[in-house]
Amino acid sequence: MNEHRHTQRTVAAVEAFNAGDIDGYLSSYAPDAVIHGLPEHLEATVSGHREFLLSMRESLPDFRADVHAFVAEGDSLAARLTYTGTHRGMLHGVRPTGKVLRWDAMTFRRFDEEGLTVERWILGDNLSLLRQLGLL
Repeated sequence: MNEHRHTQRTVAAVEAFNAGDIDGYLSSYAPDAVIHGLPEHLEATVSGHREFLLSMRESLPDFRADVHAFVAEGDSLAARLTYTGTHRGMLHGVRPTGKVLRWDAMTFRRFDEEGLTVERWILGDNLSLLRQLGLL
């Protein structure tokens, strides 16, 4: 039964994210959650994740996630997704191109007993993103 709850909670969080509601999205995390996979200059915290998401929204104002599949078991959930956004601001030192950028990712979440994410791993196809930006 927890698996269904974790999937529902994650779907609601992604819907908030896609609507531009960063606070609503981040409310799916426990205050002391650890987020692995953020850029090295950011802390692996909810605050660091907020900073990352706000900077991505500056670069890609229509930044969104589309989830293609979930696998949930016990207190964990894995998701396969695609990120997209129109390049309208500086990103990785590259001036806006107006291109719609698209890259795949996988994410893994671990939940506490209240259904909040306490740990997350983000694995994105950054090579694809860098190629689209002309950096490779």
